[in-house]
Amino acid sequence: SKGFDFLYLDEEDYARFDKGTVVAREETVDGKKVYAMDAIIGEGLKSTAGGIGVENLQGSGLIAGETSRAYNEIFTLSYVTGRSVGIGAYLNRLGQRVIQMVNGPMILTGFGALNKLLGKKVYTSQDQLGGPQVMVPNGVTHKLVQNDQEGVGAILDWLAFTPKTACHPSPVLEPTDPVDRDVTFVPSKTPYDPRHMLDGTVTPEGERLSGFFDEGTFQEYLEGWGRSVVVGRAKLGGVPMGVIAVETRN
Repeated sequence: SKGFDFLYLDEEDYARFDKGTVVAREETVDGKKVYAMDAIIGEGLKSTAGGIGVENLQGSGLIAGETSRAYNEIFTLSYVTGRSVGIGAYLNRLGQRVIQMVNGPMILTGFGALNKLLGKKVYTSQDQLGGPQVMVPNGVTHKLVQNDQEGVGAILDWLAFTPKTACHPSPVLEPTDPVDRDVTFVPSKTPYDPRHMLDGTVTPEGERLSGFFDEGTFQEYLEGWGRSVVVGRAKLGGVPMGVIAVETRN
């Protein structure tokens, strides 16, 4: 039958590693003594200084498991503030929502490794694999921010709409607008920006026209994904709402 019995190092390669780096047993292959590997520990190597690689992977696996379990229990959000590679990219996607900074790509491997695999220079940067120009149009990234200050603000804004757990009601705050106020924005017969209906707008003359929701509460998400609709969250009388509006100008 096809397959393999074990992976091994020859004597010369085995001797290169410090004791404890590899757990192996002696075997014979084609009359030569080799060392069949049972485990790769990596202890003592410069690449694992400050922590053993296997333990790091185990920790990442535990985080992935907890994030998956939390998905149905609480609101989970990932903020990608820098390069997120391999298991880190997976962890971001395991959450319910993703906020990405412009220079924080999410990738499974680097562009150099892919170029070697393909045998030619196809990619020139990590952004081509998992930058905002990829993750925003495909719907993985829900909100794009320019810097960390904007990112933290976006996290706090989102938390203002979400319940403590899946069993709790959404937080209702004191409304910023009177409940019985008039909606002064009037939709036109020609295509118009639906955001003006939702959040209000200011006319060229400087007049403020109020929208359907409480002023300043509308937060748009997935702007670069479904361009035929506008989706987000807002508050009406202090009550959190989900928003779906049709974009008729496309």
